[in-house]
Amino acid sequence: MINSILYFMRLTSWKFNVSRFQMTISICGTCVCTAIILSGCAGMGPQNEAISGGFDFKEWKVGHEALEQNQMITEFVLPGEKIDNWSELFTIHTISKSTAPESIVAFVSGQQKELSKKCPTIDWNEIETQLPPKTKEESILYEWKTKNCPPDADQHEIVRVIYGKFNVFRLSYTAKTKALSPEKREKWIKALSEAETVKW
Repeated sequence: MINSILYFMRLTSWKFNVSRFQMTISICGTCVCTAIILSGCAGMGPQNEAISGGFDFKEWKVGHEALEQNQMITEFVLPGEKIDNWSELFTIHTISKSTAPESIVAFVSGQQKELSKKCPTIDWNEIETQLPPKTKEESILYEWKTKNCPPDADQHEIVRVIYGKFNVFRLSYTAKTKALSPEKREKWIKALSEAETVKW
């Protein structure tokens, strides 16, 4: 399994793990971000912006956390499992936005390209895109599946990227399986769709 250590590169790029698949995404500028989990809200940044909803904290435990200069990642595993041996994983990744961030479409497209390099047979499906003027907040909901891409196990992941005012939030549910059951897939599409940013 790919190492989960995060590190930040100054100027124009940063690297992170997307459900244990390492990839590189370009972002303009450098920022600082801190994040915490508190009272049902996740990913609080320096501008008092957080994500509320998306999943039930009571069903999970923190398996891994990492904080860098402009981002934080928290990975949740099921009770009885560990970050180096999980069957299901829920991840909250918070990245502080630069003054001139790339578009959300370009951001997600970059993830697809990098995952395709890692696993050319990836099955990618965009579920829903919400962009102004239809909505105040930009978000893209998508899923991907990988099969027979050693050394990584088969995986099915559902992801929602939300562009808040101050931060980029990436919420994802991942299972080590060739395909989620229809019921579980719909459950997580609904849960991630209900997540929203809160400010104070």
